[in-house]
Amino acid sequence: MKRRLIAALLVTAMAMTMAAGCGNSDTGDSGKDEAKTESEGTADDADEGSDADSDTGYSDRKVTLVTSGTGEPYTLLADDGTWTGIDAEMWAEIEERTGWEVEVKQAAFDAMWGELDTARADVVANCTAVKPEREEKYNATIPYYGDAQCVIVNDSSSYKTVEDLKGKVVGCTNGQAAQTIIEDLGAEIGFEVKLYEDSAVGMNDLMLERIDAYANTTTNVNAFSHNNGEADFRFFEENLLANNVAYFLPKTDEGAELKEELDKVIQEMLDDGTIGKITEKWMFADMTELIQK
Repeated sequence: MKRRLIAALLVTAMAMTMAAGCGNSDTGDSGKDEAKTESEGTADDADEGSDADSDTGYSDRKVTLVTSGTGEPYTLLADDGTWTGIDAEMWAEIEERTGWEVEVKQAAFDAMWGELDTARADVVANCTAVKPEREEKYNATIPYYGDAQCVIVNDSSSYKTVEDLKGKVVGCTNGQAAQTIIEDLGAEIGFEVKLYEDSAVGMNDLMLERIDAYANTTTNVNAFSHNNGEADFRFFEENLLANNVAYFLPKTDEGAELKEELDKVIQEMLDDGTIGKITEKWMFADMTELIQK
């Protein structure tokens, strides 16, 4: 009897010990799982925070620009790939704010538009005037500064109005907004229009009296005069045209998406005065104040 009682007690004790052991094992695993879950959640939160800190608010993209790169203050692309001028500084700032990878390629003014048409470039970046015929074919960003098309002559000349230029030679930069206007006036009044690929070359010819007048932008004339002490130009009182300056993109879905993002960053740079400082550096005045509403 005693033996059966002792055996029964031993069995009961073993069962209780095993039950206790199983209970401790479950509790330990549960604690580990909870700790693991909490640890994973913390790591995920850290990753999300890191992503948020690095997010610029702009899409991740590569943008290919095309520019004539023929001269400052607008755009000068050197043989070694160095890019200077207003658009160079504009795009350095845009690249920094958006995180985009920006590539720059060079083409003659007329050929730039072909680069857009054939999708070999995403943006024409050439301090280009906004004109109705351009807006019909391409998307234009919001303007980043304003300018005026003018006619200049040597101060020593007697010319005062475009009517005085009858029978004379008037230079103009090829593709500039003034070109159409001055060519129409030339046909109407009777003067010859000579086109230049580089404004500085044309104004140098004017300074040397190889031509009689030059149609150009006010800012370009100011910059040339500032850098050439011998230049002594006089502006005709009446401007040919006041115009805004913008970037141009293809009229495609991709072009529209990029335009929307460009508009956003340009507006930021207008609001905080960055563009005003860039134009003042290169054109000796805050040209954002001349934007036509």
